[in-house]
Amino acid sequence: MKVRLYVEGGPKGTHANGLRNFRNGFKQHLVKLDPRLKAMEVSPCGSTVETIRDFARAVRENGADFVPSLLVDSDAAVTANSPIEHLRTKLDSAHVPRDARASIFLMVQCMESWFLTDATALKACFGDQLRESALPASRDIETVSKTAVLDALKAAIQATPASNYHKVNHGARILANLNPDAVAKRSRHASDLHAFLRKSLDE
Repeated sequence: MKVRLYVEGGPKGTHANGLRNFRNGFKQHLVKLDPRLKAMEVSPCGSTVETIRDFARAVRENGADFVPSLLVDSDAAVTANSPIEHLRTKLDSAHVPRDARASIFLMVQCMESWFLTDATALKACFGDQLRESALPASRDIETVSKTAVLDALKAAIQATPASNYHKVNHGARILANLNPDAVAKRSRHASDLHAFLRKSLDE
């Protein structure tokens, strides 16, 4: 089964280098999950609304050429039974057909939540001055609010040469080094995404 993943992230507008770096960083992350995912198409789309819009367009226009799949931030704790229910209002607004909602996934509560599961990847980006003790110890990273995630990342980076986290400048570099197994151990929704991608390679 050929999958194209529409993922929230990358700089707004027409910053080609930033989009390319984000796409490459994300693909390097996925290749750590399975080398065969190198051939999978990844389309960074910007904000949640922009990503769902592009996903909806792909569903309408691409027929059976590939399976469009969606990956966006939840931006809050997920209390619904599924990503589909969590995003229902936005999916309805974008006119995503009900029968095209099987391959929808969430980064909970934001992409940076994933980063906090792998201190080694953070040190590869920011250096050994990273304050690892500032990272949340929770076994379930999804229970850590988006605000707390960003505050923890800021505190961990403050003493490094970079001193501040910048999504565009640092996000792709962290993703490229991020261990998928470390993420999946602390994020149920990441584990669900991994299971779907692995299954797609065998169909």
